[in-house]
Amino acid sequence: MHQMQENLDTRGLIKKINIIGYAIIFVLIVIADEIVKFTALKILPDEGSLVDPAFFSLAIHKNFGIAFDIPFKMWVIVLISLVIGFFLIQIIIRNWGNRPKVSLMAMIIIIGAAGNMYDRLVYGFTVDYIMFFSRLAINFSDVVILVGVAGLLILTQRKQLKSGEDDI
Repeated sequence: MHQMQENLDTRGLIKKINIIGYAIIFVLIVIADEIVKFTALKILPDEGSLVDPAFFSLAIHKNFGIAFDIPFKMWVIVLISLVIGFFLIQIIIRNWGNRPKVSLMAMIIIIGAAGNMYDRLVYGFTVDYIMFFSRLAINFSDVVILVGVAGLLILTQRKQLKSGEDDI
């Protein structure tokens, strides 16, 4: 005869399912970003052709470097990305059981970075298409990365304030 486990606590499972749901949403955002990039490359003007750039413009900026157009060779960018990705995976694994939101933020960073890495491998540069002040060029994958980094910093700071330690 089967014995049913009493006091089955499903809250942890529900939290993990919610975290996976959020991760899927960010994957869909990055896929949409790739579709927008593909389309933008065909229809948007190059940033250099903007006559009177405003506070906000839609134009193509080809970022051959890393953040803020810091120039690096492609192999260095890939290597740095792999090292950062390795550490983010470690954060996901270590925090999955007890701090799933921290794991989610690390996943979000990886998801956004994967979108930009796809660009580098397919196009040879990251495709940015949202321009601010004719200087700052971004795409939705960049926004996803920033959400993940900000969330990770906020969650880490909260943990430090509560316990005085950081377990990431």
